[in-house]
Amino acid sequence: MLEKVEDLPLRKSTDERLLVRGEGRNHGHFISGDELEIYLADADETTENGGLVTHYLDVITEGVLEHKLIDSKSWTREHAPIVLPPGRYRVIRQREFNPFLRAIRAVKD
Repeated sequence: MLEKVEDLPLRKSTDERLLVRGEGRNHGHFISGDELEIYLADADETTENGGLVTHYLDVITEGVLEHKLIDSKSWTREHAPIVLPPGRYRVIRQREFNPFLRAIRAVKD
């Protein structure tokens, strides 16, 4: 999940375009764009609602979030690319509570 934010905290930058790896399969969500900065969130960083913050994005010009195969970088066609207008965002890996297991786990793609 992407959430628009006003300001970005100071974090370590990265050139890695893979934001979230899918569960057990060779796919993930990649960010692309001519002018954008990617920052890594701190290891235990969460939102006020308990979501896991993984990255921060500073999109200067339009960016695109795509679902691709990791090895070939080809589009999986699982869902259409998502166009991101310029802005600042945080990437959140949502969590869910399983009442039968009484456990909280990251939502998987």
